[in-house]
Parts: sequence; structure tokens; C-alpha cells
Amino acid sequence: MKDLQVTSVRYFETRRGIGYECQTNMSNVEIWNDGDGGPTFVAPSIEAKKLKLYNLPEEHLESLIDKYENSKQ
Repeated sequence: MKDLQVTSVRYFETRRGIGYECQTNMSNVEIWNDGDGGPTFVAPSIEAKKLKLYNLPEEHLESLIDKYENSKQ
């Protein structure tokens, strides 16, 4: 999804690591990592399902987060 962009990132600590929640430029579409050793994923929502964002690979989602963080430096 070429138009998807991260607009904010919130980090939080879990018992197994660091998790994060990312807001995007698309209404009700969020990127998550729960911090428990699992993958980064698009959170379930009607909008994400309509846009077929569930199939985005973890590497693509991580690159969107990196792009956002690099723009804030």
C-alpha cells in the first residue's frame, strides 16, 4: 500500500520486551507490535479489511515506521 504512512508511534514496555502502537494517515488503521516476540501487524479493523492491508509483510510495516522515525530526527 503505497499511500500508507505512519503519523505517530507510542512505545510501551511489556514483560518480554518493547511493544509499539502506530497511528497512520488512514482512519482506523493502526500498526502494532505487542512486544511479546510476535510480528508487527495491521490491527484488525473494517477499514484495514476493505483496503486489504492485512497482507502487508512485516518488513514493509517496519520500513514505514523507520521512515517516520527518520523524518523526526
